[in-house]
Order: sequence, then structure tokens, then C-alpha cells
Amino acid sequence: MRKKINSGFQPIDEASQKFKVLRERAELLSKIPDPVSESGVSMNCLGFLLSDELYLIETRFLLEVIYLNEITPLPCCPLYILGIISVRGRIISVINLKNFLNLPDKGITNLNRVIVVEHNGIEVGLLVDDVVENTTVYKDQLVPAISTLSAKQKEYLLGVTIDHAIVFNLEKFLSDEKIIIDEEV
Repeated sequence: MRKKINSGFQPIDEASQKFKVLRERAELLSKIPDPVSESGVSMNCLGFLLSDELYLIETRFLLEVIYLNEITPLPCCPLYILGIISVRGRIISVINLKNFLNLPDKGITNLNRVIVVEHNGIEVGLLVDDVVENTTVYKDQLVPAISTLSAKQKEYLLGVTIDHAIVFNLEKFLSDEKIIIDEEV
């Protein structure tokens, strides 16, 4: 008579193996990612809408978000310079990003917001349709561009997220001489 040897190996059926793999994946996906993880350096971003497209800017440039109130138009300025506003005693130029990026403009309503941003001493307000969300974006997960963007949009683009949100390069935008008007009338 042969003696049965217990090798410690138990056959696992295919269904329980799949269940085990799916449970391990679910546990991995449920973990909250660290600000700096295997996927690279993260950026905290504020999301806003322009002509039904979602844009993101880094919050490190953000000062505040306000409703558009009385605006004073400025003569002899490009169309994308909407005018100036007073925010607690500070005079801020407001740039209509839709006009600057050659996007369709539906007009201005009381639902529009002004995102006040600052970089290297330049403080401006960006007129947007609405502010929608804060999110974290990983730089190495951005794709360069999508074909539906205009050349002007691509010029100020950091990348596009997998959800098709356009990450706007605010640092490049605020350093561009096109937004600085130095004329006398």
C-alpha cells in the first residue's frame, strides 16, 4: 500500500483564483495616492470652464475667485483685455481667456467668475465661465495635446489629462509680453 504524502499544495479552482486577483486589485486601487508617488510629481489644480471645455491651472498661482462685478473698460486695448476691476482697493486687469484663446464667446453673465492669479509681481483676473473643482494632476500622466485644440490653446498648454481636461500653463501665460499693454493715448 502506498502512503499519501501531504505536500501542502491544494488545487485552486479557476473561479477562486480570479476572485483573489480581483480582491488584490481592488485593495491596490482603493489606496489614496501620495502627493509624490511612483507616478511622479503632482500639481494641485483648480478647474474652470471655458466654452464647455474643462481647463486646469495650478493653485500655487491662485489668490482668490470672485464674481464679476462692475468692470471699467479700457480704451485702446486688445479685445481680450476686458477692463479693470477693484478688489478691496487693488486695481486688477481682467483678461477674457475665451477671446485670448480664440474660443467661442457666449457673452458675459452674472454667473461668470474672475480667478485672480499672481506670478512674478503680475496680478491679473481671468474671466471664466464657471469654477468647478479642485483636483490633483500628475505631470507624467499628461499627454502633449489633442487634435481639437487650436494653435493658440496648444501654445499655453502644459498637457491634457486622461479625462481630457486641459492643463493651462499659467506661468508661461503670465510671462508673455502679449498680455502687457504699455501704451499712451
